[in-house]
Amino acid sequence: MTSPYGLHRVLEPAGVLPQQAWRLDASPECGPDEVVLDVARLNLDAASYRQLREQHGVDGVRQAVLDIVSSRGKMQNPVTGSGGMLLGTVRAVGPDSPLGLRVGDRVATLVSLTLTPLRVTDGLARWDGADEQVPCEGTAVLFGRSIAAVLPDDLPEELALSVLDVCGAPALTDRVVRRRDAPSVLVLGGGGKSGSLSLAAARRAGASRLVALVPTEREAAA
Repeated sequence: MTSPYGLHRVLEPAGVLPQQAWRLDASPECGPDEVVLDVARLNLDAASYRQLREQHGVDGVRQAVLDIVSSRGKMQNPVTGSGGMLLGTVRAVGPDSPLGLRVGDRVATLVSLTLTPLRVTDGLARWDGADEQVPCEGTAVLFGRSIAAVLPDDLPEELALSVLDVCGAPALTDRVVRRRDAPSVLVLGGGGKSGSLSLAAARRAGASRLVALVPTEREAAA
């Protein structure tokens, strides 16, 4: 019996949700309420990629990601605990899936790689390790309570991943700012993708003053 939260995919330890699990079953067989994707690109969480690159170097980061995925059945950095998201094409849809997806849909997942069963089948051969966007062949599984966005044909993969990977932060900023009367807003890490979009969301929502805190002079100048 499948669980809409993916409990049936948890291998170790038993009884926890997929995000807390150490290892998931990433087999591509489609359950009744699941969706199986053919993966085209991973977008690693920025903190995770930075940690892996600092520890392993550009030449070693590819093998580090492969080792994590093969041992855990998902992409969850054991140091940072974070993952990212992916872009792929729907391969199979279970008869009870509530997600409204169809075979052939090109989608970006709006749930973290830390809870998404994932297999890599090409050894990441097309990735040079130089940035967090990873061309990839493999499969991933979405559960009944997962979320995915169907992408228009004219939206480039790189743009889709960059924006949708951090879509939750500006959306939350907008909601928080609108509850107050012209507040001042401080964004920690305001020079990154989520920080920049959060600042834009705060301005649109009526913030009276915007402050971005960044760690280096170079980011401040940019």
